[in-house]
Amino acid sequence: MLIEILGTMTAGLGLFFIGVKLVGDHLKQLSGRKFRKIVTKAVNNPVRGALLGVLAGAATQSTNAVAYIATSMTTAGLMSLRGAMPVVIWANLGTSALVLAATVDIRVLVLYLLGMVGAAFYFNLDRSSRFRHLIGALLGVALLFLGLQFIKQGAAPLREMQAVRDLLELGADSYLMAFGIGAALTLVAQSSATVSIVAVAMTSVGLLTMPQTMMVIYGAGLGSAESLWFLSSNLSGTSRRIVLQQIILKLASTAIMLVLFGLEQWRNIPLIQALTSWITPSISLRAAWVYLLQQLLGCITASLLLGPTLKLLARLAPATREEELARPVFLYDQALGDAETALDLVSREQNRLFGDLHGYIVTADHFAEPTPRDVLALYRGNTGVSREIDLFLAELIDRNQDRQTMHRILNHQARNRVLDDLRESLFTLGRTLEPTDDGREPTSLAHTLAEGMHVILRTMADTLNSSEKIDLDENEATMLTALTSDRSALMERLRHDLLGHGEKLPHSVQESLFAATSLFERTIWLLGRYIALVVPIGAFDIARHQGTENGTRR
Repeated sequence: MLIEILGTMTAGLGLFFIGVKLVGDHLKQLSGRKFRKIVTKAVNNPVRGALLGVLAGAATQSTNAVAYIATSMTTAGLMSLRGAMPVVIWANLGTSALVLAATVDIRVLVLYLLGMVGAAFYFNLDRSSRFRHLIGALLGVALLFLGLQFIKQGAAPLREMQAVRDLLELGADSYLMAFGIGAALTLVAQSSATVSIVAVAMTSVGLLTMPQTMMVIYGAGLGSAESLWFLSSNLSGTSRRIVLQQIILKLASTAIMLVLFGLEQWRNIPLIQALTSWITPSISLRAAWVYLLQQLLGCITASLLLGPTLKLLARLAPATREEELARPVFLYDQALGDAETALDLVSREQNRLFGDLHGYIVTADHFAEPTPRDVLALYRGNTGVSREIDLFLAELIDRNQDRQTMHRILNHQARNRVLDDLRESLFTLGRTLEPTDDGREPTSLAHTLAEGMHVILRTMADTLNSSEKIDLDENEATMLTALTSDRSALMERLRHDLLGHGEKLPHSVQESLFAATSLFERTIWLLGRYIALVVPIGAFDIARHQGTENGTRR
């Protein structure tokens, strides 16, 4: 009998965990881009931001997911850290929705829901981009509640077993043990709501007393703070600030609830347990209310202390160089109302990114050479801006533009793809031309390649950003086309010379130089593609014709 009971409970836990995972993953996909747009409008008002946080927490059932979205938007400059905090704080209260729902007996509804989801899978609706995430989320809900029914069904006979009764009597007054169990399970499950739901299910069948359940829930709050602390160890800047704020919230709410618990248990002052008994006679619903009150007190405390907390977080986790670089300079949502202005701003943002490309190549005349960490920060920051440009252009497309405007949008999307390829190529080229680990200085060829690429990039960047106009004139187009003319014959000659006269160089250096010449050649080709997209078609045709004539004379 015991084996069957444990098997039923294990299966229930498995279904429950699968359901939680499916609900979170698919709802995050459903709320991704639309959620970002709603957040940008809501964070200007703290009350709207708090309401949005509650809805986001209820939808995703993950404060980490809400924090991740808020972090990416804050890093991109779409909202301030102070504006993002109410959303992140009150998402904790939203997670209590699932805990409350778990107390309701909806067995028949879950069975019908599972049948409808199965029919959707049979008719391949799960493969539709429109319905895929909705069906996945509904499947998660069905499995989640079905798993809870299995847990309750398996746990019910345990209270009749004498060994279990003896164990419960032994631990009836050991609140510390219940608190530790809640913290430990949360570290494993990575969700205080998940552990609290299981505790509520155990309470409903009489395996846990109300005080024990309360301590398990409070311990889950501490365990959630501990898991977030481990997560924050690899974070920095805004990401770390948001996670640290969540840790402070969870520790504060747990501390408050423990103080209230002690006053109620040992001073006989009617507080949380008395309040929940007044709200409802159902012991499982009372346990769910304990979780909700813990989150509510934490949210209120964090909101009242938000100002001092932000000052403390600014000292503990200052903004990183990468975050500063990842903020667009010219893009803002209000510009989306005028497509032509918006595209002019995109041009300036892309020209600014182009101006950063020379930073990936270290030359001998640099007075303060960038370290690998600086180059990596530049690379990641530029990548973040490029993502924001893509989102900005996608938003423009959604606004039903005319044919000419659509042509410009597609052109800018193509520029962005080439910029991404250029960034990858130059980042790799820069690392290839760096001094080797054994301290050996770069060869004269490496110096020449670095200097040549640096000059080309600086000249092109200066030309693209030299005036307030968006398009280049004929003379500028001719010069840039000549700079990006085909270098394949020259690179092939250099590689041939390496084969013939490179015996004195170590094999690793020869390999590095061969790779560098190939990357140099590819980068020049990509630069030519970019110029072809930037220069107006008529000017580009003239410039290409003149470049061909010049090449013929040479």
